[in-house]
Amino acid sequence: MLISRRTAILSTGAALLAGSGGGVLANTNNVLRFVVPFAAGGPGDFSARLVAVYLAKELDMNVIVENKPGANGNIGAQQVADAPADGSIMLLNTVGMQSINPLLYPGLRYSPSRDFTTVGIVCVVPNVLVVHPEKLGVNSLAQLVALGKSKKGRLTYATFGPGSSPHIYASLLMKHAGFEAVQVPYKGSAPASTDVMAGNVDFIFDSLTTSLGGIQGHKLKGLAITSAERSPLIREVPTMKESGYPDVGLKFWLSLQINAKTPPERVEHLRAALYKVLQNPEYLAALAARGAEGMAIEPAKVHEFVLQDTARWERLGNELNIQPV
Repeated sequence: MLISRRTAILSTGAALLAGSGGGVLANTNNVLRFVVPFAAGGPGDFSARLVAVYLAKELDMNVIVENKPGANGNIGAQQVADAPADGSIMLLNTVGMQSINPLLYPGLRYSPSRDFTTVGIVCVVPNVLVVHPEKLGVNSLAQLVALGKSKKGRLTYATFGPGSSPHIYASLLMKHAGFEAVQVPYKGSAPASTDVMAGNVDFIFDSLTTSLGGIQGHKLKGLAITSAERSPLIREVPTMKESGYPDVGLKFWLSLQINAKTPPERVEHLRAALYKVLQNPEYLAALAARGAEGMAIEPAKVHEFVLQDTARWERLGNELNIQPV
């Protein structure tokens, strides 16, 4: 087993059998696969592997997490869209992939809103604006903005690719603060934050799950966080609202999606099991330990929430003039 590329979380017991109480997974191999369309080590990878542990126990199934990075998440998403709609494979999706990717890639063979349905919101991950602790000589967001204005387009910022949360948050900040910087895209959070730590890129709105260790170890300097409240893990870092930029504080959620053609009873069964996981105190504590938050939405309402929030993020993408790549 290659830990860096896939993790198998095994649960005990026999295969899920038919019963009078709910749908049955058609997957006779007793295996459920999560496709994470990003590199290992980032927030999507962390949240998928965490929820897999608890969902495996709830379903009494084997859950395998596979990393399929590339094309800003589209390679993994297309794999799930093309897979049999038998309830055996799900996509770890993000609000960025759901809403911004169609603007970036109008020629996609799949449509997130048409070809997938939501099983549940796995978590919400705040982003934190971080810099190298010494390279820029800034200790606040106001100082970074002032430097950005004086440098006139010579600062650089890392992202996980166009349309990713670091790209959206940085674009919002630059729009409201009135400065420009050059985007440097990476395949995921881990390599992007590593280059900021090394001083090769000036700043990043990184996920807190990835940057937490760097901040606590003084390898990164946190300037502001996108959550509504300060994180108890890094109380010294103010919110974007406290720093004067309330419009940059959006919720960036990650969800599990399944082929929209999957039989409804199977979708309902998976939703019910995941909903139990999302309310599990141990699961919520494990999220909080990495700076993430739970977001349990009732199974009957979760897909409608995703569609409504997708429309909101699409409007934001258009306001930011997100163009096809």
